[in-house]
Amino acid sequence: MTPRTKIYVALAVVSLFAAAIIGSSLWSDHKIARLGRELETTKLAAEKSETHARELEKQAAGYKHKIEYLEESLSALSLIANKQDEELKTLDTDTNDARLNVRRARAVRSLESTTAELCAKLAELGRPCDRAERVTDR
Repeated sequence: MTPRTKIYVALAVVSLFAAAIIGSSLWSDHKIARLGRELETTKLAAEKSETHARELEKQAAGYKHKIEYLEESLSALSLIANKQDEELKTLDTDTNDARLNVRRARAVRSLESTTAELCAKLAELGRPCDRAERVTDR
């Protein structure tokens, strides 16, 4: 091989080597730019997610307060319901007693008395059945 051929071969090798370096540099620049865009997109998405998470935390705190209020209300209503249950039991007992008394009263035979019999009994007690006397007693 002549020195001139050796120089061409060396230039070709150097040219290929330079082309490979330039190609890989361009390729890595392209990848870095793409990764940078993805990074920015990811940062924006993370900021949106963080903002949304803060809003959800605020809503959760509001719900927590509502739950506490409703639990207090439920507790108060439970106390009222218990008192009303006791009152209902008392009323039920009173009603049952009244029903029992009505049944007893119905079971007792009523004595039929005539007006004459009543006047006779009143006369024995010293209170005669005079119509004029009844009007003046009022």
